[in-house]
Amino acid sequence: MKSYITTLFMLLSIISYGQEYNQTKETLQDPKLVDNILELITHRNSKFSSVFYPTGGFSEQEGLSIGVMPVVTFNEKEASIQKPSKYNRPTTLIPSLSLSTKGLFNLDASLIMFGKGKFNMYFTGVYQYVPNTYFGINEEVPVDTTSYFNRRFSTFGEVSYELTETLFLGLHYDIQNNTIEEVESVPHLYETSEGIAGGFNFGLGPILKFDTRDDIVYPSQGSLLVTSLTTYPKLLGNDYVFWHFYTEFSHFVKIKNEKNILGFFGAFHMKNGQIPFYYLNTLGGSKKMRSIAQPNRFIDKNYYMAQVEYRRHLWWRVGVATFASVGNVYGSNGTNAFENMKYTVGLGLRFQLVENMKLNFRIDYGIGNYDQQGLWLTSREAF
Repeated sequence: MKSYITTLFMLLSIISYGQEYNQTKETLQDPKLVDNILELITHRNSKFSSVFYPTGGFSEQEGLSIGVMPVVTFNEKEASIQKPSKYNRPTTLIPSLSLSTKGLFNLDASLIMFGKGKFNMYFTGVYQYVPNTYFGINEEVPVDTTSYFNRRFSTFGEVSYELTETLFLGLHYDIQNNTIEEVESVPHLYETSEGIAGGFNFGLGPILKFDTRDDIVYPSQGSLLVTSLTTYPKLLGNDYVFWHFYTEFSHFVKIKNEKNILGFFGAFHMKNGQIPFYYLNTLGGSKKMRSIAQPNRFIDKNYYMAQVEYRRHLWWRVGVATFASVGNVYGSNGTNAFENMKYTVGLGLRFQLVENMKLNFRIDYGIGNYDQQGLWLTSREAF
């Protein structure tokens, strides 16, 4: 609790200082000392640039964590002779490694690649040994909880074809192998959940995207609409057979200038079939309702959320954000979509990782009902 309070005061202080700095010292040059330090850990050549950052954080689920996160951005080939585009879609690769005091080991990498002809690709690979807690399915006040570790190998992503400059049609895939280990000697998890034995899942399905955002990394205007249906049939070797439909929409507007951005996000996810508990829709996380530090705290077949975020660039590489969201999970045991809804409000700090790209490291702190609060340290925007 003390760490959350300390972080909140730090964020408030930075916001206050940044506003004063903008008003009184707008013409001051960028800080040179930090730039010089970043230059020492940056590598550039004709094909790509890379910079290595240490990472750290704290959460109720994982404890105190430390790690490293390289950020690699690839230069566009023959940029000078390419047809100009009003859409900034850079290729980025972000691997990361992290360890925690509660036993977390996480190794992952995400690649977003544009411009291979008319084909665009997004891939993520993960090996994770993560401490978790099972709270039951959509239980507002859990009667009992069960601690366990999930050992997960997974890769997911998509390959899409550019029908027009803003319309993409492609194939989405999701491959996972989960092993549930070190289950606490409490029968709760065994008695109520599909998936205690772990298992293999391989999902495939179409994905349709309409994207008018001016920048996929840090949009200041435009919209993104994504709709997908992924099936996990027995034919692909699935231990659990189910399907997953979702649609998500985000929209961004500038307020006077590019320093002030207002973003809106809405999502609806539906799953049906033989769904293992670790595949149920979650409400919490760094990209969803950021007050819920334990992503598995609220889980169920269906999920929806609406979110709004104000992003403000202060000076140099530093920015701040405020956000609010409302949402719910439902579908099991006759639960209603609008019964016991959850909400979140919060503040965030942003630090630009790459000099010529608004790829941010972000620290977000959110609070909500049901006595929820979350602190997140990660890269890329929530939406």
